[in-house]
Amino acid sequence: MAAFQLFGVLFIFRCLIDAAWTGTGALKVSRATGLAALFLFICIVSISMAALKAGTVDVLPASGQKRWPRFASYLVPLELSISNFTQVLYPTFGVFLFHFLVRELRSFGDLKKAINVLVWGALITAGFSIASGILYTAGQGNLYLGLLSLFTVGPISGVGAPDAGSFGQFFRSYTPAGEPGFTAITLLVGSGLLVGGTVWKTGGRSPVVRRSLLKLTILAFALLLNGSTTGYFGVALLIGWVVLAPGYIGTKRVRSLRPVLYAVGGVAIVGIVGSVIQVSGMSFYRWLTDYHLAKLQGESVGSGSVRFLVTWYALTEVFLVSPILGVGYGSHLSLSLFSVLLSNVGLVGFGVFAGFLFVVFRNATRAARRAPGALQVIAFMALLIFVPLFGTLFVAKATSAINYGLTWTVIALTESSYQVYRRSQTHSTAQV
Repeated sequence: MAAFQLFGVLFIFRCLIDAAWTGTGALKVSRATGLAALFLFICIVSISMAALKAGTVDVLPASGQKRWPRFASYLVPLELSISNFTQVLYPTFGVFLFHFLVRELRSFGDLKKAINVLVWGALITAGFSIASGILYTAGQGNLYLGLLSLFTVGPISGVGAPDAGSFGQFFRSYTPAGEPGFTAITLLVGSGLLVGGTVWKTGGRSPVVRRSLLKLTILAFALLLNGSTTGYFGVALLIGWVVLAPGYIGTKRVRSLRPVLYAVGGVAIVGIVGSVIQVSGMSFYRWLTDYHLAKLQGESVGSGSVRFLVTWYALTEVFLVSPILGVGYGSHLSLSLFSVLLSNVGLVGFGVFAGFLFVVFRNATRAARRAPGALQVIAFMALLIFVPLFGTLFVAKATSAINYGLTWTVIALTESSYQVYRRSQTHSTAQV
């Protein structure tokens, strides 16, 4: 995630310099970019509430994010702190990244390149997961960590040294995308884009991504073995949305779901074969079941009980102190994006962010219904990953969803599919 932010910042500076040098102007106003800017403005303004509501409620500051099972022991009185100003840099980064990506993705060729970058990024992430399994199983875990450090910005936190012969570490490996949850989201984005291009009827191979079925199978396999609850939740949403999306869009250009069934069938076969693999002395299936049951019933960071308690506190204690503008962006941490937004920026900030996502989604829906040829395919691909991604982020991720460059990249790709369609229509009208 740090690498995404680093290159994202470099991209933003490059766009600012390019705009200043060419005199083209850095701002391109649209309804979506206006709502994104308004959301950032509310985040900044909300910081004042940390001073106005100081001492009225106990909050969990940024330093307490690794202490979830005992989060109540680390609550401190609300106050304005430097953390508010450092944390607001993340939505600032996201909004600028969104704006300049939409500004730069100006043609079908640009959109196609962006999609292929995201897909190849997901495939590389899958490759790291597979390499982790092979090297750890062969007793070469240190070699994997050394390889990972070459492609990682900052320390590789949370990566333990497993037993040399433990195949189980394969399923909980870290990659350049981050911890297993963010690795799963990266794989989910690539999978969703490939599913969209695969099921769309084009009369031949996908006009956007080559060998999409092979790539989809690799990513689906990696998602299965990743073992992340976040990833499985996202896949469930993706499967449901694949069934519903064609009816919602009102298109008849979706061919049979045979390609998706092919990928699912391939993963099922691999899953059956994988059941004979021993993970910590038990079958893969047994390990997977026990692991997720423990998360739902236990007291770990991702467990259902801890998530409920942390979210309930954010909504019933912190949010109600200042429901309009929240207690200030960066004041309180939680374990879901919706509870983070409601408690930190209130109903106003949450409403603007939700409105921003709705406008982007509605625009892309128009493009998926009306755009000509391959541009329509891209709009459908973007829509197909938009719903499961944000459904997953709102439930399973918190401030990290705002900090995550991939979040804003997917929003920008979805909005850009509409903006390219809109420019093509304007150009056609002008020629007539």
